[in-house]
Amino acid sequence: MTLPVAHFGEEGAYAAEAAGRLYPEAELVACHSIPDVVRAVTRGDAGCGVLPIENSLAGVVPETYDVLAHAPLSIVDETVLAVPHVLVGLPGTNIDALARIHSHPMALTQCRRFLSSLPDTLPEVAPSTAGAARRVVESGDTRQAAISSRWAAERYELTVLLNDVSDHAQNYTRFVAVAGHTRIDRAPGEDWRCAIRFVTHHHPGALHDAIEPLRRYGVNMSSLQSRPIPGRPWDYQFYADLEGHPLDAPVGEALRDMEGKVAQIAYLGCYPAHPRP
Repeated sequence: MTLPVAHFGEEGAYAAEAAGRLYPEAELVACHSIPDVVRAVTRGDAGCGVLPIENSLAGVVPETYDVLAHAPLSIVDETVLAVPHVLVGLPGTNIDALARIHSHPMALTQCRRFLSSLPDTLPEVAPSTAGAARRVVESGDTRQAAISSRWAAERYELTVLLNDVSDHAQNYTRFVAVAGHTRIDRAPGEDWRCAIRFVTHHHPGALHDAIEPLRRYGVNMSSLQSRPIPGRPWDYQFYADLEGHPLDAPVGEALRDMEGKVAQIAYLGCYPAHPRP
């Protein structure tokens, strides 16, 4: 890939690690926000972008789903990272004396149990886990700490105060690569997934009717998420990941059948399936 790869968060963020895993030879460009990544790819400033989309503890990343609903981009790849969050601080930091702990909102959600054990410490939202680590360095305050990756701790020369402060040791985040093209180049024997977004009709059993073709054609739905439709209070759209390639007969037949049973359907891309831990 000749164009750089954009990712959410700065150097040392988990998304940067995911981008390096997906595109080890590419130049990586950090973006401040998820919409900034989408804009960089849409404008052609980056060949693709890497975004967090789902965490095994905290669930989906709503902002990623919301921008993909309208961006002229497709999901073209995925990877899954273990995210063993660590508590980091300046040398000499006393955990019992902490006043603030900085991190990205998703990381704070994934570490609620640990944060609740420090009732006198205030959680502070940061743009990314790496940004949280940098904020601690810039503060020069040993009463402040960050929840980040060990990579970010090394990047900013911080001390690891506690290992793995996640609510559960099995903490994983799935990242997707998005691009301005759609992939169908499956290698023989390779497992694929395809992602769709659909809006049901408004009658009892509409969701059942919409996904019934998947059962009939034997297509497994590995994920189903609902998100509000902006401007239409209490109306929802659905995002689904299907196992298989759209050129597989069962998947193609099921999707064509779904088109006649929903109010709206859009294809968000197809990509090689990364093994889920």
